[in-house]
Amino acid sequence: MVHRIIDEIAAEYAGKVKCFIVNTDTDMEIAEDYDIKAVPVVLMFKNGQKCDSVIGTMPKEFYVAAIERVLKS
Repeated sequence: MVHRIIDEIAAEYAGKVKCFIVNTDTDMEIAEDYDIKAVPVVLMFKNGQKCDSVIGTMPKEFYVAAIERVLKS
């Protein structure tokens, strides 16, 4: 479910944001580096720094609002 939403957002924000999907079962080092304890989780970065996160499955509008906040910050 979240993958589909992220794919839609990636297409809509092409050139403004980059979206990556990570499997925490196989990419354990990334999960440890960012202290991921629950999935799904969407981490947002600006200029290489983590600045926001959304934990759990949310409506698309929730993710879009978070992205807009990051883009405006």
